[in-house]
Amino acid sequence: MIGGGIGGGIGGGIGGGNQNQNTPNNTPNTQTQSTGGIGGGLGGGLGGGLGGQAQPAAPQQPVAPQQPVQNTAPPVPAGVVSLKKGQKVSLTKAASGIGIAPGALTRIKVGLGWDVSQAGGQFDLDVFAFALKQDGKVRHPGDFVFFNNMQLDNGSVRLSGDNRTGAGEGDDESVELDLNNVPAEIDKIVFAITINEADTRGQNFSMVQNAFARIVDLNTQQEFMRFNLNQQFGTETAVVVGEVYRHQTDWKFNAISSGFDEGLVALCKTYGVQAE
Repeated sequence: MIGGGIGGGIGGGIGGGNQNQNTPNNTPNTQTQSTGGIGGGLGGGLGGGLGGQAQPAAPQQPVAPQQPVQNTAPPVPAGVVSLKKGQKVSLTKAASGIGIAPGALTRIKVGLGWDVSQAGGQFDLDVFAFALKQDGKVRHPGDFVFFNNMQLDNGSVRLSGDNRTGAGEGDDESVELDLNNVPAEIDKIVFAITINEADTRGQNFSMVQNAFARIVDLNTQQEFMRFNLNQQFGTETAVVVGEVYRHQTDWKFNAISSGFDEGLVALCKTYGVQAE
């Protein structure tokens, strides 16, 4: 303690005197140096003396980790086909696992959900669908299904609505397909999720976890296929989750999970829709 006081006093005195040696030439500094030296010596002495005493460290309180807002999917029922990224599976074959006969699968729901981190602030994620020709482009702007165009002209592809909070269990948003009435020139329907105002809010898909897509037979309300993305994204602000596409006389689901940094604008450009 004594050594700390002496050392602190000497250091404080020297520091207090030297502090004012750099004042401009037109500023009187004789009085300031003296006062600074004395004040520095006293302050340094006290500080050094106290610093020399062994002080018990205050216990650190553990910091609770940020928890995501839980909107997780319902448990996967028995018989449901679980997909991995890149897999392509026949809807008819997958539905047969829960007892749906070939030809009976006519109307499906693609339910999409996710969790968001509380650290990212308030999120508004939106689901979009693109009805595409064989060349991978829309026929016209009406084939872009979103919150301002909720369905195709004939109603065969229909968006459930805009869930602005993402709260609650199960699907956050969904798209319903009447497979028998999808126009013949439509080859596939692509499903995507974007973060609204992502750039303004400083948000991206690194703050989104547990994204999933599940396919439900609307005639029986039974789920028969699930795709859990299980992927940690980075700066992406839009994700193509998957697509339902024609395969001969059947329909298949392709598990894609592909991210886009430029969000909805990049998606629209890819599929032939003009957007700003």
